[in-house]
Amino acid sequence: MRIVLIIPVILLIMSTELDAQNDFKTLNRKMYDYYLNGDYINLKRTADTMLFLGIDYYYLRERLGITEYNMQIYSSAVKDLSKAIEFNSLDTISREYIYNSYLYSGRQTDAMLYLKSIPYDKRNASLNESVVSSSSEFFLGSSGIDYDVVTYPTNNLNYEAVKNNSSIYAGVETYFLNRFRGTFAYTNFHKSGTKYSPSSPTGEALNFTQNQFYTKISGYLFPGWEFTGFGHVASYSESVTRGMPGNRIQANQVITEYLGGVGLSKNLWKIHTGANISFSNFSNSNQVRGEGYFTWLPSGNLNLYLTSGWMGQSDNNWEATYQVSQEIGLKIFKSLWLESGLVKGNSFLYARTLGSMINNSFQIPAMTIYTNLIVLAGRHLKFSIMPFYSDNNIYSWDLTTYSRTNKLIINSFGGLIKLTYKHR
Repeated sequence: MRIVLIIPVILLIMSTELDAQNDFKTLNRKMYDYYLNGDYINLKRTADTMLFLGIDYYYLRERLGITEYNMQIYSSAVKDLSKAIEFNSLDTISREYIYNSYLYSGRQTDAMLYLKSIPYDKRNASLNESVVSSSSEFFLGSSGIDYDVVTYPTNNLNYEAVKNNSSIYAGVETYFLNRFRGTFAYTNFHKSGTKYSPSSPTGEALNFTQNQFYTKISGYLFPGWEFTGFGHVASYSESVTRGMPGNRIQANQVITEYLGGVGLSKNLWKIHTGANISFSNFSNSNQVRGEGYFTWLPSGNLNLYLTSGWMGQSDNNWEATYQVSQEIGLKIFKSLWLESGLVKGNSFLYARTLGSMINNSFQIPAMTIYTNLIVLAGRHLKFSIMPFYSDNNIYSWDLTTYSRTNKLIINSFGGLIKLTYKHR
């Protein structure tokens, strides 16, 4: 009697196992066909069904991860491709896709850290030729701004009627010592117009030139985290009067102003955020400022991103000031991105973007609207073209009592172009 009862149970178990094997074969064949045909939606649906049924193996995770990568769902791609490597530690294809997932989601630092963690015998040819850890970027750019001009018959205070300004800059960004990245740049800035002062109330020609040197060193010890130190030095000549009454002479005095600061940033799949603090000594005063930004990537990729930024500053001689900004960026075509934004505030003698941009003058760009076109021309070249418009608040300044009067609203139009070459 016991034998009679055991036989049906054995047959039932064998039938279940055969059904499971048939389900595995059917689903695996379907998924493989979807993979070959590039049918990402049905492949993902089939893979999710297999995982729900408890079916999990190397090719499932690899194909699912590659599919998610092609669908630009980079966070899921990294998860499934990492699981594929657990099944097959010799898998070099999955490692390449993980590296690219970090790279194309805007997490360049994490891409570099991941690449450094892969032993050379576990890399394929593409990873060994990767440009992130061995490349240098050389950049060259120029900008120019034209202003509406308001002059006075006489003005006993300090006032600049700037007609235009221009700059030329060049630099390099390079990786070194495995976990560090350095940016080194030089800028030549020039502005012209008419300037007034207590010693020249009827005005004199403004012909101002300034040389700027910028350095930024970034290090990354943990995935997602980046630590930064930065400095900016500006040097220019200023005419001064020396000597006793009746024997005064005009001489040029070299003025050097500087800025230094530190920053910390954290990059996640859908959120990039960071903050920095800096100190400067612009215009015979001292400034301390804090700056931060928050970027949201709704899909975890660079197809669409929104960035909010802020900067607050205190000054030993002048009142506290601020700037806020909002930017949207989106991918138009495979090699074309568009960024557009708005900046508002009341800051002067300030710096932004980890100290890379300084305004060590008394001009106040109260509102700026800009659009930036980014064009990728192959693997090595990138062009940026950015036109912008500003409303500027211009005052007459008393540098003795630290006060200002005679507010003017001046319009300006300008543009910036930048060429970046990636060398490896």
